[in-house]
Amino acid sequence: MKTGFKKMNTKRRLALFLYLALFSTILQAQEEDKKSFFGIGLNGGATVGDFENSYSSNVGIDLIYLHRLSNRFYIGGSTGFANYFGDTLSTESFGDVELDDLQFLPLAASFRVSPVKNLLGGVDIGYAFGLNDGNDGGFYASPRITYLIDEKWPVFAGYRLIGFEDENLGAVQFGIGFIF
Repeated sequence: MKTGFKKMNTKRRLALFLYLALFSTILQAQEEDKKSFFGIGLNGGATVGDFENSYSSNVGIDLIYLHRLSNRFYIGGSTGFANYFGDTLSTESFGDVELDDLQFLPLAASFRVSPVKNLLGGVDIGYAFGLNDGNDGGFYASPRITYLIDEKWPVFAGYRLIGFEDENLGAVQFGIGFIF
């Protein structure tokens, strides 16, 4: 009488082999996922620069994917949504003028370096697509410093720049994220 593995027919052996191969691939992929991660962040801040008298504050959401190239360097991509709240301006000619909010969808390449454990510095560089009528968007750059409170919770501070032809929309940013 045959027992164990010898008792299985060829189809069952093949099925078992494929199952074990798939299972080990999934385990390996989960292990390799530690080399890359996906994160989401909420941020807010004060508008500075050319538009600080027209748009006083902003909020946004960031989505980022980073792949670890080495123990210190990461590369990836980011996107999100940014809303700059329009202020009410008082003018002699027109009285009070309420400005519409400015909204953007940034799409950027992301670079990070980790000089010490739990601390990352880097920049997102790309283009911020304008979402409102008459808002064509512009060059996008967002340098930032991130501190990992633990494996899942980063906090960050940085600067967001959207460059137009002759003016720049800047903002000092602070935020918190979650890493998947």
